[in-house]
Amino acid sequence: MVIDKRFKNPLVCAALVCAALVYSGAVKVKDRHQFVSLVEKHDIILLHGKIVSNPAKLSSRASYSCAFEVHAAVSKSGVTSSCNGRVTAFIDEAIVEAHFPGKLYSSSKGKGAFMCEKGALAVLSGSFKGDIFFVKSVQNARWEHDVSGRIAHVRALSRLQFRRLMYAWGDAGGLLLALLSGSREYTEHAVSDAFREAGLSHILALSGMHLSLVSGIALFAGTRMLGKKRAYLLQFCAVVLFVWFAGFSPSLVRAFLCSVLLLLFSLCSVHGADMFVVLCISFLCHAFIAPSHLLNAAFMLSYGALAGILLFAEKITVPLVRALPKPFASSLAASTGAQVFTAPISLALFGAFMPVGIVAAVAVSPLVTLFIYGGLACMALCLTCPFFVGAAGFAMNALYNAIKLLVVFFAHFPAIHL
Repeated sequence: MVIDKRFKNPLVCAALVCAALVYSGAVKVKDRHQFVSLVEKHDIILLHGKIVSNPAKLSSRASYSCAFEVHAAVSKSGVTSSCNGRVTAFIDEAIVEAHFPGKLYSSSKGKGAFMCEKGALAVLSGSFKGDIFFVKSVQNARWEHDVSGRIAHVRALSRLQFRRLMYAWGDAGGLLLALLSGSREYTEHAVSDAFREAGLSHILALSGMHLSLVSGIALFAGTRMLGKKRAYLLQFCAVVLFVWFAGFSPSLVRAFLCSVLLLLFSLCSVHGADMFVVLCISFLCHAFIAPSHLLNAAFMLSYGALAGILLFAEKITVPLVRALPKPFASSLAASTGAQVFTAPISLALFGAFMPVGIVAAVAVSPLVTLFIYGGLACMALCLTCPFFVGAAGFAMNALYNAIKLLVVFFAHFPAIHL
């Protein structure tokens, strides 16, 4: 009966109709940032513009991918054309990682090593291959002198400093860096592959789990320092700060929108809001704000997993509680709901589905949660008393090895292939 009432809600119906139209192919998603230039792509050798996404390490090649907002282009013959839109740029890892701790490249000399972060202005030298611009070198990298440029520069420096602290913790720092900032260049390749093969890729992807931890800490601290009413302000600031620092990935945007909606409901004294309705409102807002995310795998898996938890998990929790302890039953029900709803998406996009992920998530998620809480506590301790860096690193690596052992174990289970 609860589900019937949900589907009668006009917002839920609107979200379902929107999803049906998009994923059936009846409505084509338009790219608001389609690249337009008077110079032919194959003639372009220089792009002037701004990096507008976090650089992501590509597993298939020694380079990073990022979205680049183009302001002007220069052809081989020297013709300059103003441009609109964005392109995907592949930048050599020697250029991007030149300032990273432990990854100083002498080969980056002459290629224009710079802080490759969102908000950086640069001139990229290279050529197009299809729709991808392959960068050979970077010229005149700088930051805008207005407020937004200074904020972007501070963010870039903060992320660099965070990398340096995490580098001091070895492999544990690499995992914590991925969990809190989305940067995976220090995560062990074998461990990253094991997370994927065990059906646990969602744990490494920044999403609601990570945002809820930050939100929960802020609410707990704010309630004790400022009182319950003012605690929501601190909670909102913490959520915004985390998303600003980590970057607007599709799954994190979904979590951010849901979190903001719930905060607004709380401020308006609307209690007991139906989370599925909130998810549908978030879907509609997300589709309007960033329509390009609609066909992104992370977007589909994120919304599908939460929908599965909200619609399916609550139905199987009751019978599971009769046979299992309540915490374990609730966790298993949530994991089952998420996996059941995302299985068709995984099979359609990747041709494989890992059923062991149902059990693996129940076993690994609590340890990862403890790992994140422990990492935040150790960071606060190390910033206050730097001489604790070594001890903190030892403790974090002990917990990391336990997580690694479990993930590698589950990664050996067979997958279902289409």
